[in-house]
Amino acid sequence: MEFVVLFVTLNVCLAATNLTARKPPQYDLSDIVETSYEMREEANKIRAEAFELVNRALEIKEETIATREATLSSRSELERSMLETLTLVNTHTAATAQNIAQIKSSLSGITNRLDSLEEKVRILDGKVDSEQLSVMEMRKDLTKIKNRQEQTVSEVRLISLFKMSDQTSHDGTHRDSDLIVDGQFMFDRNVLESMQAYTKTDANPGNKLNIDLGGLFRIYRVKVWNVRFCCQERFIGTRIYADDRMIGVALQAKAIYSFDVAEGDPTYSRKITLHQELGKNLHVLEVQVWGSGPYAEDDLFA
Repeated sequence: MEFVVLFVTLNVCLAATNLTARKPPQYDLSDIVETSYEMREEANKIRAEAFELVNRALEIKEETIATREATLSSRSELERSMLETLTLVNTHTAATAQNIAQIKSSLSGITNRLDSLEEKVRILDGKVDSEQLSVMEMRKDLTKIKNRQEQTVSEVRLISLFKMSDQTSHDGTHRDSDLIVDGQFMFDRNVLESMQAYTKTDANPGNKLNIDLGGLFRIYRVKVWNVRFCCQERFIGTRIYADDRMIGVALQAKAIYSFDVAEGDPTYSRKITLHQELGKNLHVLEVQVWGSGPYAEDDLFA
């Protein structure tokens, strides 16, 4: 840019020198003066253009310098930004490396703990296997015991003999409910009254005879021995209950009643009740309850 300015200035000076050194032709004075003014004006124009070019060159130079400064500033800013970025990257890299080291340390600790847990699990598995074997052996033993118990308690036998009993009323004599579970039978009326082996309530409605079996038994049969010498019709209408479940009712006069429980309909009971709802005497010689047991509430076989 400085070379251009010098070149333009040199051309202007040469032009002025040529104008000064040129031998004037032979003109009139007025023409010479006019020509001189014209040449002066032309020189002024050239000088003005030269100054304008110089100013323009200076402006271009200033713009170039400003551009260079801006470029240098941008470059410096870019370098500073890159430096900050590199510093931040280095910082994050160091932090990431530290975090990775911590993660590796944690993973190592977790791996050790898992190995320890796996070892404990293996030990527990061994204990579980041992306990399972023990449980299987115990189950076999319990099965044998249960089978033996079932065989023992499943024997159907007389379970009412000499059990506790009571009745809701008496006929004014010594005939008590114990006589129906004592295993004694007297069929003839012509015996001493104190030797008679049957019980008798009054004739009011709702009389009951109760037999407490003393445990939970499975009931198979309730057998009632009616008096033989008279009044067998008094037993008609009597209902037989195993706890709260009715298992039979006397519909006609008979010497012996047998109320059986179906094999497929197991009935468990602690008490047997004879209930005469009509206004008649309960006039009974003997009550026999046949069953198996006793059983626990949570150990019923059927």
